[in-house]
Parts: sequence; structure tokens; C-alpha cells
Amino acid sequence: MQASKTADTYGLFPGHDIEQADAKQAYTQSKLGGTPTWVTFPYEAWPQEWKDRGMRKPYCPLILSLYGHPDAGGYWEQHCDRIVQKAGWKPLPKEWPSCYFHPRLKLLLIVYVDDFKLAGPEHNLKKGWALLRQGLEIEPEKTIDDKGAVYLGCRLERNKIKLPSGKMATSMTYN
Repeated sequence: MQASKTADTYGLFPGHDIEQADAKQAYTQSKLGGTPTWVTFPYEAWPQEWKDRGMRKPYCPLILSLYGHPDAGGYWEQHCDRIVQKAGWKPLPKEWPSCYFHPRLKLLLIVYVDDFKLAGPEHNLKKGWALLRQGLEIEPEKTIDDKGAVYLGCRLERNKIKLPSGKMATSMTYN
């Protein structure tokens, strides 16, 4: 949450914005490694060929990281980290895992499992998403002002408030 709020603060700077998007079927974008795992399918999910051949209980190797496998999250995280860094994002210090900065675009990226939050200069956000999509399947991004934009279960609401000095400021509410 601290990293997410840091991105929100950065995205509220003048000329900046905040967008979020989810990875499509995140875990299955990565290969499963480690001990070979085999799975079977319910009969109604079998290809017709298996039924025609009279198979009784066929097993298949599990190749992609599948949600529910105990190691799937770790393989997705490694895959995502490799793709993000290949696209020019620099990881923040180890105390901030899954947080990256793109030095040329001046964008801050926070990744929490399959949730991506991007903050920085508004004119660079599309370029940042394009870089990420070179190796990751990501749903269309939404600004925090879009209806239905939710990050980690919170709907973010940007507001204008008048300070005691009379100046206007931008605030963020987590609903």
C-alpha cells in the first residue's frame, strides 16, 4: 500500500496522471518450472479425440503456471520482472520489490501480482504501457477517474480542495 500511495502522490504532481490495468490471465503468461507437474481434466473438457480413443484417465504435463499451483506466483513474478526490466524499467531498491522507474519516461510503475499502476508525466503514459505490452498481455488501462477503475480493491477518487491559505490542491481519497 505504501508503494501504491507513493505512485498516487507522484501522479498528482502538475502535468502527471495515474493509470492502472490488470494483466490478462497473468500466471498463464509464464512457464511453470521446477518439479514436473501432471494434471487431468474432467471428462466434459476432454477433446473428442480422447473420447474416441477410449482413454480412461489421461494426464498432461502442466506447462504454464496455473493459478492454484503453489509455485505459479513465483514463476509469474520472475517472468514479469524479466519483461519489465528488458523494456528499460529500473527496479527500485530491494526494500521496494516490484517497483520500477523508467529514467527516460520518468514513469513510476508498481506491480502487485497482476495489478499494474503507472504514474508520471501524462504525455508519457501511453509510451510506458506500450513498452510493457511488448512482452506482457495487459488489459486496457484506465485512469483513476474512469468508472470501474479499482486498484487493490480501492476505488481512487481525485478531488480538488481549498487550503486555508486559499490555494487549491489536489487530494486522493481511497474508497
